[in-house]
Formats: sequence, C-alpha cells, structure tokens
Amino acid sequence: MPRSTARRARRHPHAIWALALLAPLHTATSAAATYTVAASGGDFLSIQAALNVAVAGDTVLVQEKPTLYFEKLVFPASGDADAGYITLQAAPGERPVLDGTGVPGADMVLIDSRSYVKLIGFEIQNDLGVDDGSGVRVLGAGSHIEIRDNRIHDIRGQNAMGITVYGTAASPISDLVIDGNEIYDCEPAPSEALTLNGNVTDFQVTDNDVHDVNNIGIDFIGGETDIQPDPAKVARNGVCRRNRVTRARSIYGGGFAGGIYVDGGANITIENNLVTESDLGLEVGAENRAIVTTGIIVRDNVLIANDKAGLVFGSFVSSVGRVRNCAFLNNTLYHNDTLGTGFGELWIQYAEDNVVRNNVIVATAQHRLITSDDGNVGTMLDYNLWFTPGGASAAEFMWNGTLYAGFAAYRAATAEDASSLFADPLLATPDAGDVHLSAASPAINAGDPAFMPGVGEVDLDGAPRVNGPRVDVGADEATICGNDTVEPGEMCDDGNLVDGDGCDSNCTLTACGNGIVTAGEDCDDGNVASGDCCAPDCRFDPPGAACDDGNPCIAPDTCSAGVCSGTAAPAPTCRAALAGSVVVKHGTTSNRDLLTWKWAKGDATTLADFGDPVGGATDYTLCLYDTTAGAPSLRLRAEIPGGGVCRGKPCWKSSTSVLHYADRELTPSGVLGALLKAGAEGFASLRVKAKRTNLALSSLPFAQDPAVSVQLRSSDGRCWGSAFTAPASRNDAAQFKDKLD
Repeated sequence: MPRSTARRARRHPHAIWALALLAPLHTATSAAATYTVAASGGDFLSIQAALNVAVAGDTVLVQEKPTLYFEKLVFPASGDADAGYITLQAAPGERPVLDGTGVPGADMVLIDSRSYVKLIGFEIQNDLGVDDGSGVRVLGAGSHIEIRDNRIHDIRGQNAMGITVYGTAASPISDLVIDGNEIYDCEPAPSEALTLNGNVTDFQVTDNDVHDVNNIGIDFIGGETDIQPDPAKVARNGVCRRNRVTRARSIYGGGFAGGIYVDGGANITIENNLVTESDLGLEVGAENRAIVTTGIIVRDNVLIANDKAGLVFGSFVSSVGRVRNCAFLNNTLYHNDTLGTGFGELWIQYAEDNVVRNNVIVATAQHRLITSDDGNVGTMLDYNLWFTPGGASAAEFMWNGTLYAGFAAYRAATAEDASSLFADPLLATPDAGDVHLSAASPAINAGDPAFMPGVGEVDLDGAPRVNGPRVDVGADEATICGNDTVEPGEMCDDGNLVDGDGCDSNCTLTACGNGIVTAGEDCDDGNVASGDCCAPDCRFDPPGAACDDGNPCIAPDTCSAGVCSGTAAPAPTCRAALAGSVVVKHGTTSNRDLLTWKWAKGDATTLADFGDPVGGATDYTLCLYDTTAGAPSLRLRAEIPGGGVCRGKPCWKSSTSVLHYADRELTPSGVLGALLKAGAEGFASLRVKAKRTNLALSSLPFAQDPAVSVQLRSSDGRCWGSAFTAPASRNDAAQFKDKLD
C-alpha cells in the first residue's frame, strides 16, 4: 500500500537558556516554603521570580489575575527524594493563564535535566510562530516529573507541540507522570501533540484529552538518533491509559496520523483509550531502520469512526524497522475507514509474530475488515467477533495481498480465526458512541477460554475484565442484571428482572427518569427534562406541545402521545434569491457523489444574520426536499458545524462581509466548503459544496412534482432557500441539474 515515507521531520533540541538555569544555592536543611504569585498581595508578581528562589520541598502557588502572565518559564532547580518536589501549581479553584504572546523563546515551560518537579493546573497558550517549540518541554535526563491538569492550546507554527519529552541523555527521564491535561488547537506537524521520544522509561500517560491537532495525537518513539544517539534507549516500560484523542489529522503525506502511535517504543501497555475522527485510530509501527517495536500490549481500547483505518500495526515499507511480538486484545473497532479508502478496520503492514485476539471488529457498508500487506508474517488471529452490515458473504478480507470475499473463504484460505465468530455484536448505540454490549450480544463469554487478565486490567468502564465463565469479546465486559450481585454500572440487583419492585429490570432504582415505565407513569425516557414530550413527572406532554426531534430539516416539531415529530417540508419563510443552481450527482460508488448549490442575487442579509459560526455558536444544516404530487419528502441533510479545527486550522474564517468554511476531511456530512456573503437586496449570495460517502445521498432521479427545494438553515432560526420547478435541465439516475427559472 502506498504510504508517505516522510511521516515526521527530524528535530533538534534547542539551546538551553543559560541565564535562567542558574539556580540559587541553598542548604539541604532549608524548611519547605509556599510562595504566592499574584497581581497584588502575594510574594511575587512574576512566576519565574518565584521559581528562581524555590528549592526542594517548596510550592509556588499562582493566582489568576486580570492581565495574563506573559511569561515563558524555566525550572532552574530540582527537588529531591528527601525534601520533596518543587511544585508549581495553580491556586485552589483557579486556573492562571500563561501566555506567550510577544515573549521570546521556543517553549512556554522548559524542564531541562530536572528531577522532583511538578507543574499543575495552568492554562498555557499562544506560543506563536515557533519552529520547534512546546507548551511544556522536558529535556535531557531526570526523574519524578509530573505534568498534571493543564490546558494547552494555540501552540502555532511548525513542530509546535503541546507536551514534549525528549530523553536526550545517556541517563533516562524516568518516573514521569503526564495526567489530566487537555491539548488542542496546536500545530505539531510534522511532530506530535504529546510525545515521549528517546531515553524515557517508567512513565504514565493517563486521562489526557487531545483534540483538533494537525498531526499525531500521542506518540511513543525510539530510534531517532538526533534525539537519542543510542538506538537501544527508546520510550519504554510505560502505560498509556484512559486518554481520549479526537481529530488528530495530518496536514501532509496524504494524512496518516495515528490518534495514538508507538513508533519504535518497547514494553508499553496501551489500554482503555478512545480514539475517534482521526486519520488512523491507533497504530504500532517502526519507522527507523533496524528498530524493532516489541512488547506492546494494546487492550480494551475503543476505536470508532476514524478516517482511514481503526487499528494499524507494522512498518510501512520493508526497508525500515519491524513490529514484533505485540498483542492486540479485547479492543472494539467500529465503523472506521469512514472515507472509504479500502484500508478497513484492521490494517497489517510489515510485522512479525503478533497476536490479534478477543476483538470486536465491525466494518462500514464498504465491508472491508482487514487489509494485510505482503510483509505480514506469523500473525495469529482468533476469538474475534467480526461483522459487516452485508453479512458474512459480503465481508472482505485482504490477507497478504490476496482479497477473499466472505468470512468462510478467508478462514479456509488462511487458517486464521478458527474460533472466531461472524455475528452482529449487538452494541448498545454505537453510532452515538456507546459500544457497550447489550444483554443478548454474542460477544458475551465468547473470548479465549485461556484468557487471564493482566495486572490491574479493567474494561472500558473500569469494571473487572472477566465477569462470567469466560472473558467477553471487545472492550466492554457486560454486567449481568438480575444475578443478585451489584456490579459496576448497577445501582441495585435484587436477583430478578421484575419492574416496579424497587429495583427495575435495568438494575436502577424504581423512579421516574430511569428509563423503565412503571405504575403511575405514561412514559419514561431516562431523564427528567422538559420539552421532550415526556414531562419531568413521566406523564405525556399535552398534544401539540413544542419539542425538538434533533433534525433541523423537519419542523415544526410537536408532541403526540409522547412522540416528538414534525413535517419534512421546506420552511415557508426562507430568504429567497433571484438566481441560483443545484447539481446532484449520484456516482457509480458513494465516493463519487457530489452536491453543489448556489444561491445568488438574494434577499438582504447582514453578516450578523449569519450568526457566529467562527466562534462555534451557530451551526448550519443544508436540507434538500423533493415533492411527489405536491407531497414533500426530505432527500438529503448535510450538517455544517460551527467552530472546529480542520487540518490544524480553524474551519471557519470571516472577513468584512464573508464567512468561509473549508473541511477537506468532509466531516461529518461530506461538506467540503461553504461561502456565505452578506449584502444588500440582490447582492447576498451563498455557495455550498459537498461530496463523497459522508454526503449520504439517496438515489436519483427526483420526482420534482412540482419542485425540488434546497434550504440552508441556521441554528439561530434563520433560513435561505430556493425552489427549482420542473422541468429540470437534467434529471436521471446519474444526475439532477437545474437552475432558477
């Protein structure tokens, strides 16, 4: 398979800030002190001034202030095992902002060859125009370093990273904790948002949230000799646990950024993480020649709706390293390869002697489950549960370059997955992100009977990994309501599945809002919210009460016997245009579908009328309606969300009179671009273009009896539309094309 060989550029640790590293002399018997940094009433006005006097055991508490802390910081001293850490921490209940605007230096916080230091609770922002810089950078050697609960964003430029740990020395960086941080709106390409590289050992990377970055989310690297000259000293002996990575997408090389990636690391456990909407979900590779990535355990992770593949392992060409003796266990892969690239759910490259076991793997409608290149040697797959919506005969497995149509053909030819199942895993609501097993799931107790959980291993909810005679397949271990044992996720369990006896059949206490209709209730939708047709007292809202079914193209919505519904019809009061056109193409495959809509010479519209999509306060939905004998029907709905980051840059841009949207990843509904131009009567205009699989285009031709209508609706309640009356310029199974009369 073609793959970019320029996945990551080389980086060189920058020069040390010599003056700032001159630590004050102190005695080992100094009493621990707490210094306060504040705009007034504290011990210091600047954070660096407080750090410069802090010694082992001291704490620097930083208060918020009206003007930001325009500083870049260096830890000039270490703590020690006897006196304790030097702790730089936000004051309780506060989040002071460290801002790099106009401040020289590459890194917002630099920890160079220090030990026993903590950085806790800051907002770190605006490290701008950098060429190799970080929100927090750890260099050299050291031990007992903790980076916790920071919010890091707007690190901009090239190699503009969130948290960077480079073990550059002969002695390692060890006993490292990176926990509870949020990293977003950073531009790490061609590097990574959160990375451990080189001589780094005994680490914990836990409970971090990385999103909207323009390359790899979390990375563990070995073999880059410009960072660590000894290729044997790689990121190793660590844990990557309970992290969430969303929208880690590369801006170069065709877009192959892993949400979580191991490149040359060793003996790392990657567990209980969630990766979604990234180029690749989770990857284990070896980019550097002669490096062997080994001992990686990937277990109990959820990989859902990633762009090109869910789980990937192996080096991308034969001339570099290898992935060997790694295990991929009890993961749930659901509807990855959303762009329809053909890599599917599981992509195996140049790899040797690895194990894939106890995984739930569910393909999209393209049915591709495995893509395996020629370099796949000795991989063992078994006790997995496979599924595609087209059934076992429609499933596609490419094994060592040969495509097998159907589950039976694949197993017969490869002798893999002998004890695996092909069945719908009956996940709860996976399209909404809930991949728990339902009570009837065939994944329950279907795992390897010889399975023994690892030390401390739990399922996606933190529950014991085995709850029954055998481990369940996938990341979830189902609880068994009605077995008279209160298990994780249950409020009660009285040994039966009777409703209304105080403990209902979903093992929640009998009450309004638990999702079970019991005596005295008309309805129970699992909440006590208003406006959803089931009132807070679990009675039906009166007929005709206003509600919202969540579909902007169907309105107005009203309640009837507890059900919220509306009419799929064009809104009658949209702003109109004198000119415009629409083209809808139904390709030979969904990857060739296309929609373009133009609305020109329109009713007067101000920039304020468009709301605030740049700031994320306003969303848009494009609705296309057909009519048959005058009866309307909704044929297409495409969302254009407000805010967001697309390929490392804001999706929306604004000027004096124009709003422009661009998303080459075509998420979530296939919209590539939109242009909204304000203007006086006859001068306002709109353009929307969408394409490929995410467009979810229905079949052609349209009835157009008498019209096809296209409307753009904002979440602020405004609407722009045009109706194209018969006859169309073209209306057949391949294309609908028309312009305003």
